[in-house]
Amino acid sequence: MNSINLMHCKKQFYIFVVFLLFCSYLSAQNTRVLGHVKDSATGEPLPFCSIAINGTSLGTTSDFEGSFKLEFDVASDTILVSCLGYRQQSIPVKHNQFQEIYVSLSQENITLDEVIIVPGENPAEVLLKKVIRSKKTNSPDNADFYEVDVYNKVQIDANNISEEFKSQRALKKFGWIFEYTDTSLVNGKVYLPLFITESISKIYFRGNPKSKREFISAVQVSGVENESIAQYLGNMYQNVNIYDGFITLFDKNFMSPVNDLALTSYKYYLMDSTFIDDTWCYKIMFKPRRKQELTFSGEFWVADSSWAVKQFSMRVVNDANINFVNDLIIEQSFQQSDSGFWMPEKESLVIDFNVLQNDQKNTMGFYGHKTTSYKNYVLKQTQENSFYNAPERVVVADDAHEKGLEFWRQERHDTLTKDEQTIYFMVDSIKKMPTFTTVYDLVDMFVSGYLNWGKADIGPYASMLSFNEIEGARFRLGGRTSEKFSKKIMPSAYVAWGTKD
Repeated sequence: MNSINLMHCKKQFYIFVVFLLFCSYLSAQNTRVLGHVKDSATGEPLPFCSIAINGTSLGTTSDFEGSFKLEFDVASDTILVSCLGYRQQSIPVKHNQFQEIYVSLSQENITLDEVIIVPGENPAEVLLKKVIRSKKTNSPDNADFYEVDVYNKVQIDANNISEEFKSQRALKKFGWIFEYTDTSLVNGKVYLPLFITESISKIYFRGNPKSKREFISAVQVSGVENESIAQYLGNMYQNVNIYDGFITLFDKNFMSPVNDLALTSYKYYLMDSTFIDDTWCYKIMFKPRRKQELTFSGEFWVADSSWAVKQFSMRVVNDANINFVNDLIIEQSFQQSDSGFWMPEKESLVIDFNVLQNDQKNTMGFYGHKTTSYKNYVLKQTQENSFYNAPERVVVADDAHEKGLEFWRQERHDTLTKDEQTIYFMVDSIKKMPTFTTVYDLVDMFVSGYLNWGKADIGPYASMLSFNEIEGARFRLGGRTSEKFSKKIMPSAYVAWGTKD
């Protein structure tokens, strides 16, 4: 090897080392804690416990399962866990690292003065009824017209990566990519970022008759290049409005926690009140009254006076029976417009799904993260009726894939995280992996809901097997033509059979 080639190799090696150090520095910015609180005597989970970061006003509350998550960048190495009737504990945490902790609180005898309890209405239910009565004045879908700039970002991660998988002979040359694994605050699974896709678009909405169109002006795809996925990156897929009576996810209708009849399916608890963005808000936690119903558990904050949902976080119940899906979490925040409607500001959708349909939570699977932000709302600005009535709901610009790095630096609504920056660096190497085609097909199936078979797509996979009292086990086989058949028409059909019907 001559000296020029040797210098070139050293240069490439130094660049790579610097990049690794840079990523290590980025990954050490936040302290991340996934915690579980239980009664030391009974082992029962303790909900509604207060978790505070020592020396700050930051903190959170344990959910109905006694779990909580924290992520912070302040210089504190202790969290305080307290619950009514239990002794407070100080828990040391490792700074700038992920950790999963288990807290056992011991009961404390407290002598109370005489307490008189009189019948009255649950204050959380009082607030809920105000939210329901105020839907028409708060829901963004009740606006006459609006336009908004939208930034979408989808990330796919492989999770539950076993040592057996890492040691496969075909992956020996790519072992370095496993240095980029991280741990999720959703459920503590170790994951490896694989793909990231971004899009910038504009939404045009008309309230009566209801119509929504989206024009995607820019798409940046890492690892997956597919027109149907480019359309999925827009805002029109898996769109959630908490004010709807039912929220459709994977062809199943889940009752919204602010449904007009929500009290028949949910229990509500008033937990806290504080200012959020200069708005006094009330925190309400909710959970299902019964098992095996298509419902959520979580929390939402209600804005005082307007009785709008300021922000919410909810997850699908674990017995919802969605094929291939282990967990699904939705978060959203709102801002009030000049016309009074509360418009979406940021939203997040996280899905944990398995490659195989089984009950094992430790098999290899994937995370799908979709985050969306909205800017520059323009209300009451109208277009011609022909514009809203056009058959194409999602339009991708011809030059959408041709935007440069400088364009994305200026136009994306927020900066990329450490994981996201790493993906763009890794993707060229991942494409050379023998298993890349299989991973690509799985990601494509997750994003589109269909498994491609040449000129036909089989699916949607989430509806192939379901259960209900009338039909029993319901088997459904459907399909449609793919883009290889035609990009203008897409006929579809299905057959279904129930074991009881």
